[in-house]
Amino acid sequence: MHVSPDSTTHNGAALDAGKYFGTPAVARSAGAVMLTLSDYAPAFTVPAHAHTRPYFCYVSAGGFREVGIGGSYVASRGTLVFHPATETHSDEFGVSGGRCFNIEISDDLGLAREPGVIRGRAVRYAAELYREMRAWDAASAVVAEGLTRALVARVGFDLDVERERRPARRASIDLSRAVERLRADPCNPPSLATLAHDAGLDALAFARSFRKQYGCGVGAFVRAERVEMAKRALAESASTVSAIAAELGFADQAHLTRVFRDATGWTPAAFRRAMVA
Repeated sequence: MHVSPDSTTHNGAALDAGKYFGTPAVARSAGAVMLTLSDYAPAFTVPAHAHTRPYFCYVSAGGFREVGIGGSYVASRGTLVFHPATETHSDEFGVSGGRCFNIEISDDLGLAREPGVIRGRAVRYAAELYREMRAWDAASAVVAEGLTRALVARVGFDLDVERERRPARRASIDLSRAVERLRADPCNPPSLATLAHDAGLDALAFARSFRKQYGCGVGAFVRAERVEMAKRALAESASTVSAIAAELGFADQAHLTRVFRDATGWTPAAFRRAMVA
């Protein structure tokens, strides 16, 4: 949501969930996660303000200089910054303006980290979330929630609290029901929270257990199942690639082609030709 520079929400007051300065481009919701894209004009100045919820800001274009309790620093393209809830900061964008991808998280995750620039593998998770945001489809909500959980775990937020919340260690956690549900309809997967509840776990413990047992996150598992469905459709039906993409819940034919090629090394058209040769 756009907030004008003369709005009464500045001067340190906390902005409500989903509200950012700049011009809104896209907004998506995935369980406990809210994703937004905001564009900022050249030399745009954001007055001192705060947010009611903690969030990450991934700079996908341009950049800005930020001043807050985390210090003063410059955030350029590819930079990931964390802002705790109610932390006051101000920003001044450069001559090329900027685009910010905001990953906002509900307070129930118990985030506890100082504000500032995040480095390392966590940046990769933010970049993957950004790509997911731009190619949103039927599976994206569970993918985005899983990636956000991985991002939170990677930067080590409030690990002691999470350990206290975890159930007693079991010799083996049965995730077969979750897998059955994901395989039954990978085009419309249940939320991560629903799967975790069915397994008697919190979402973070479920995500970790799933990755440990199956070697990938829930989102990657769902995508792999959809690729297998696409393989069968390409080999056994005369439907066009675009029709298959629509039927399986991909954003469009180009999105199916990218996911399919990443998984198999083939384009859908090339795979079909090989199957009928």
